[in-house]
Amino acid sequence: MKKILLSIAAIAFAVMTATAQEVTTIENDSIDDIEMSVQLKDLEVVTQRQLIKTEIDRVSYDVQADAESKTRTAMDMLRKVPLVTVDGEENIRVKGGTSYRIYKNGHPDPSISQNPKEVLKAIPASMIKRIEVITEPGAKYDAEGVTAILNIVMKDASGMSGATGTVSAGIDNYGNPNANAYVTAQHGKLVTSLNYGFMHRNRHANKQKQDIMQVYGATGDTLRTLGGGEGSVNVHYGNLEASYEADSLNLVTASVGGFYYNYAADGDGRTSMTAADGTPLYNYRQNTHTSGNHYYNVNGRLDYQHRTHRKDEVITASYMISSTMNKTGMDMTYSDGWNSPMPYSMTHQKGDERFWEHTWQLDWTRPLALGHKLETGLKYIHRSNSSHTTMQYAGDEIDFPGVDSRFKHLTQVGAAYVSYTYNHGPWTARGGLRYELSRLRASYPDGSQSSFHRTLSDWVPSASVNYQFDFARSLKFAFSTSINRPGISYLNPAVIEQPTSIHYGNDHLSSARNYSTSLTYMQIGPRFTFNVAPTFSWSDNEITAVRWNEDGKDVDTYRNTLTRRYVGLNAFFQWQVTGTTSMMFNGDFGHNYFHSAELNLTNKGRWSSFFYTQITQQLPWKLRLTGNVGKWGGATENLYSHNGHGWFYGFSLQRSFLKEDRLTINLSAQKPFSPEFDSYTNFTTQGDYTGRERYEWPMRSFSISISYRFGSLNARVKKTDKTIENNDVVGGSQASGAQGGAQQQRTN
Repeated sequence: MKKILLSIAAIAFAVMTATAQEVTTIENDSIDDIEMSVQLKDLEVVTQRQLIKTEIDRVSYDVQADAESKTRTAMDMLRKVPLVTVDGEENIRVKGGTSYRIYKNGHPDPSISQNPKEVLKAIPASMIKRIEVITEPGAKYDAEGVTAILNIVMKDASGMSGATGTVSAGIDNYGNPNANAYVTAQHGKLVTSLNYGFMHRNRHANKQKQDIMQVYGATGDTLRTLGGGEGSVNVHYGNLEASYEADSLNLVTASVGGFYYNYAADGDGRTSMTAADGTPLYNYRQNTHTSGNHYYNVNGRLDYQHRTHRKDEVITASYMISSTMNKTGMDMTYSDGWNSPMPYSMTHQKGDERFWEHTWQLDWTRPLALGHKLETGLKYIHRSNSSHTTMQYAGDEIDFPGVDSRFKHLTQVGAAYVSYTYNHGPWTARGGLRYELSRLRASYPDGSQSSFHRTLSDWVPSASVNYQFDFARSLKFAFSTSINRPGISYLNPAVIEQPTSIHYGNDHLSSARNYSTSLTYMQIGPRFTFNVAPTFSWSDNEITAVRWNEDGKDVDTYRNTLTRRYVGLNAFFQWQVTGTTSMMFNGDFGHNYFHSAELNLTNKGRWSSFFYTQITQQLPWKLRLTGNVGKWGGATENLYSHNGHGWFYGFSLQRSFLKEDRLTINLSAQKPFSPEFDSYTNFTTQGDYTGRERYEWPMRSFSISISYRFGSLNARVKKTDKTIENNDVVGGSQASGAQGGAQQQRTN
């Protein structure tokens, strides 16, 4: 007979203290059948649910594990995701930069990508399962223009703990409403989900003031514009998804989604030019009326996935279609002028951009042996853009020539990739190579220029290595290459002339190649989790805006002339201070270097810093109090300028009610003890002119939101392991998404 002392230990995210009332040990000749009776009293568990997970190619944030997800938005959650920072103007940066794309459920979502600020504020966090930062996309993605992918994985019904849907609504002190609904249903092997959301911002909330000053180096003249404006915005978005699993080996998924955005604004201001000695040269008043601005996007996707009888071998065939239409209109009236620099008193500008994209893709994943995996695939993209730009001028004395420009652009891309992953013990390594053959063709239906075409050939390598020290600690090194192709707004050659400025695109832009290396250390503990990631990236032919002064007017366009270097450090930590108090920090610190040999310009020397920190306190009566503070700005953004910095802070109080906490109410305040208007300043330090741009907009706000979960269905819309991702375009309408962090058009 053996006397056995059984000791149980586990690596877990909990610290437990207990007083044993009675422990019965077992005497048995065999340990195969052990019965144990343990009775404990005074059991205390102090822990935090882990929100962060790291893999060889990504870091993910578990949104559903965050209690604030019940009433917050996707934009709020992004502030907490490692390697992601959101500034005071809600511009998003990933790994310290803007060279990224936004996906939903593993594939590009044009609805989000084209207007990330508006849509991410309209998507409730309660609909999101997790947010992934794909830090090393690999050969499957790399040639298509990204150093990172921000992937928003929506929640399925199985993640709802039996719920069939949620409805949420909110309103702020400006009277701006928002509402959304998410519903899932199952009929046999067919599972569908439907979501719809709406957001409105009225004119009072969208007020803006501006003060712009430019000093010209050649003459010493100073141009000054003072003004302001206000506008209203409506956002509608929706998505329908379905999956049909015929058997354990075959799965078909489909989705169709859309996004609609309209915008109207009015503004006024006064512009004046003075000589170096202070003598007035001219001045005038301008009134702006913007109406009929509409943006539509409709996109659909169909995937067929077949699993073979070999474990983890998957073949996926995919098709994606996307179409966008962007219509803009703006009237400018000039009055009360003295020595006015323009021979007209009114302009009427209209723009119409249309985009179609068809993509076919075939992917094959096959394990070769234990610890070895091969991925390969083929892809074809047919992308067509067209634009029609008109500019009409009216005046009492002179009939100024107008603009009527039509432009078409076709891009065809054929690609093949292969990726190999090796896993042995604590080591995981992945290497990949992608080849792309691209054909670009431009034509001018108005006959203004001759058609042209260009063929590009690119090889794109990538590699990453991860070492897992133990369960909690890992270190990863990665190298990647990516390509950016110009979109139609960068290519459109239409010349738009205003009283003090001229703008046009460059139809001879070529693709740009970017490189990036990073080293990431992650440690996950029961009370303290942190991530540190130094990064270095560079490019020698990047597309950039260039500007100069010609005949008294500021001229800007785009060229492949930029040499860029970036070095930065991103840090994240999550700390369970006590059983009822937690804290998190997320931020980055970096330095940009820009140089153009063609323009003989260099911009360097400024370090930027972005951070967001939050403290959460559990209170009696199931109340949850949260406070946050953040800093943003100071970065060197381009060849000519750097931006200022700003601070923001806020508080929220949340409580859940009813059975299973189905009803949640949240009260929040942003900058409650500050003036109503916040400010942002951009400084121009070199070029044909120097100066500053200062903008002010309402930042202080108070809001209430309510969310309710209903139903008990346990089903989920399944998704294929592979699908289509297009993300190579910068500038203009594209299914693959606009460059992340792009600034929204300001109200003037």
